[in-house]
Amino acid sequence: MPKALIFGGTTEGRLLCEACSARGINAIYCVATELGAVLLPGITPRIGRLDSLAMTALIQQERPALVLDATHPYAAEVSANIRASCMEAGVALVRILRDEGEVTKDCLSFSTHTDLIAWLEKTSGAIFVATGAKEAAIFTGLSGFQERIWFRMLPDILGLKNCLDLGYSAARIMCMQGPFSRDLNRAMFAAAAASILVTKNSGAPGGFAEKLEAARDLGMHVALLTRPPDPGGVPLERAIAELEGLGS
Repeated sequence: MPKALIFGGTTEGRLLCEACSARGINAIYCVATELGAVLLPGITPRIGRLDSLAMTALIQQERPALVLDATHPYAAEVSANIRASCMEAGVALVRILRDEGEVTKDCLSFSTHTDLIAWLEKTSGAIFVATGAKEAAIFTGLSGFQERIWFRMLPDILGLKNCLDLGYSAARIMCMQGPFSRDLNRAMFAAAAASILVTKNSGAPGGFAEKLEAARDLGMHVALLTRPPDPGGVPLERAIAELEGLGS
């Protein structure tokens, strides 16, 4: 039986898996796609998206000593489902928080997609969207999105198909796995001739600072979607310390 159940697909999730493997802690690592999976001794990958019922069933079936939520800081619904499932199953949960770093004052911050789209409607020029494929449908609400938006996303077949089905131009979709350097970001932004960058604060693991620096180099406006509230979490170092008591 696994001693730990980790929900990840992130840098933090990979590091937790490495910590478990190094300590001889058997763990199940849940990720949405194969891109986030890791192959390590003692780590069993589980690939595929889970709704709240499936999460609860998995936790009740495996009965791990500890569940660790290392999902993306913007995956609020997923984290809420994990929290509810752990409460229902009576299993301990540790939520890992990612440091936000420094958000520069020259960013325009938006707490909702509605406010962001309303602001974009008042602008002109090409827009480079680096928020991930999950937000693709939202930006179709922008007038002339097919001509204005360049979309960067993970090289995921289903995500790409969704973007194409929504009407995005194949010539304006970049499928690559980051994080990206300042130089590579700048080259992509310049190739798109974009005047606006739309992004999330993904912190250091997501190359957030490098995106801001590249946009600043080109004199672009930065529209930042702020993080949803994420109460009760701990830094990665403390989460790893929680694992110590599970070692064999």
